Amino acid sequence: MNQNEQLHKTLVEILDFAKEICEEHKLTYFLVYGTALGARRHSGFIPWDDDVDIALPRKDYEQFLRLVAEKKDSSYTVQNEDNEGNYFLTFAKVRKKNTVFIESILEAEYKDNGIYIDIFPLDFVENPNSVGFKLRRGMFDYLKHILKFSTCRKLYKTKYSPLRYALEHILALPAFVFSNKSLLKMANRFIHSTQEAAYVGQYDQTSVEAIMPYDYYFPAAQATFEGKEYSVPAKLDKYLEHSYGSDFMELPPVEKRVTHNPVKLIF
Repeated sequence: MNQNEQLHKTLVEILDFAKEICEEHKLTYFLVYGTALGARRHSGFIPWDDDVDIALPRKDYEQFLRLVAEKKDSSYTVQNEDNEGNYFLTFAKVRKKNTVFIESILEAEYKDNGIYIDIFPLDFVENPNSVGFKLRRGMFDYLKHILKFSTCRKLYKTKYSPLRYALEHILALPAFVFSNKSLLKMANRFIHSTQEAAYVGQYDQTSVEAIMPYDYYFPAAQATFEGKEYSVPAKLDKYLEHSYGSDFMELPPVEKRVTHNPVKLIF
């Protein structure tokens, strides 16, 4: 078994742990992003992919994180801003203990660097065209951006011109004053919603792809992933077309087949 196959096996192991909790406690979850695309196009992993993504409605997401955290004797642990000072993401991870997966994007290692799957919250949106929502979404995107910049400055230094890099430091001043945890709590308050509505938002996406009609997700459907059945968005093809374009079934060119580029991987 090569390294990629071993990584995929470990990721499915963590996914099955998450699925078991969701099914035991009747929580709704979906394979999303590249994992959903892999299920549709490959009936499993996209060959070069090195992660797994699932999403839960905000209320179920919060309960899921509590349930994982309560399993003290488990081989897995939840990671977010509540237990990781350097955490800068607006979603959580479930990591396998006694493993290591360190990405090149990080300038400083987390306390917990185990192999992980990403756990995203889904929030409901009544009217994505309203001024109030656009203002809240704008503030969320701003806070998300400065959190990433302040934590991954080396990445942006190579990406931006010196002038742009200096301007980014000015824009990111709140991230040098307040803790990541405070800023993430603030960001989530802008988009947090558990009341079902006409649209569903997952804000790790860009502004257009982030908002989808409710019936793209609900009720959950089933799809095969690595020989097992998992929950996926109800209108999977519509979801994938909205996320990746109408040609989502076609393989991208080699230069666009990106990974998380781990610099350290231990099983």
